[in-house]
Amino acid sequence: MFAKSFLAQIDEYSDLPFRLLCQKHGAEATCVPLVSSTAIVRNPKVLGRIDAHSDEKKSGIQLVGSESKEIGQATSMVLSTFPHITYLNLNCGCPSQRTTESGSGSAMLATPQKIEAAVKEMKKNSNVPVSVKLRLYGSKTMQICKSIEEAGADFVILHGRSPGQGYSGKANWNAIKQVKEQLGIPVIGNGDINVDDGEQRIKGKFCDGYMIGRAAMTNPLVFCNKIPEGRKEKLALLSDYIELHRKYLGEPELKTTKIKALQFICGVVHASEARNKIARAKSTEEIIEAFTEK
Repeated sequence: MFAKSFLAQIDEYSDLPFRLLCQKHGAEATCVPLVSSTAIVRNPKVLGRIDAHSDEKKSGIQLVGSESKEIGQATSMVLSTFPHITYLNLNCGCPSQRTTESGSGSAMLATPQKIEAAVKEMKKNSNVPVSVKLRLYGSKTMQICKSIEEAGADFVILHGRSPGQGYSGKANWNAIKQVKEQLGIPVIGNGDINVDDGEQRIKGKFCDGYMIGRAAMTNPLVFCNKIPEGRKEKLALLSDYIELHRKYLGEPELKTTKIKALQFICGVVHASEARNKIARAKSTEEIIEAFTEK
């Protein structure tokens, strides 16, 4: 299933309509973000709330958790429910307190043996490639990545920042390159990147593929290396998102539309005025009006 360009797993943002929108404009692979393995095992009804769909191509589901047996059991349950999924991902990179306070996400980096055990359980219960997303963890980064490979992972996704950095500073692509040079499995690089950067990093052997996150939030066209010109093209993106939401998930809540609109409107003339109108909007029609050219 290997792909070069991935849409990052953006919690509470990269829903099915957004992922499909990015695929429409060139994203080769997407992923449902942060699905709790504990929640799945304790309440299988959670599977019904996962918005994976067979119309997505090269799509994955990202599991988060800290108990290897639960992660393995959730793997089996997910694949039984969504047989079209082409890969799975274990989140060992999310630095948010909500995720790490349970020992999940980037907190897993402190106990590499737990990551290794989780990967083994996922491989035991999976018939699709298994990957791990993680962040830099100082001098232990290489050791952790090698243990992930030895556990049987098919590829790793490495964000070039530490958990403590959040999204501040710059991603360390030299560190990503060092990992790629010593692993025998593909390395997907993530952090401060667009398509041109990604292609250059592949050519420079920094990585085998690249993952775009924040740049896609404001511009789903980033995957086809385009920038929407003015409010008209930005409105077209928002309209596409709304139509995809209606087709696959029903009418979007006003809050959902606002979240996307506030991102898509970035970069236009008088953007702050438009954002204020969007924030105060009482209907989808009012949000659309905020995109109208002056």
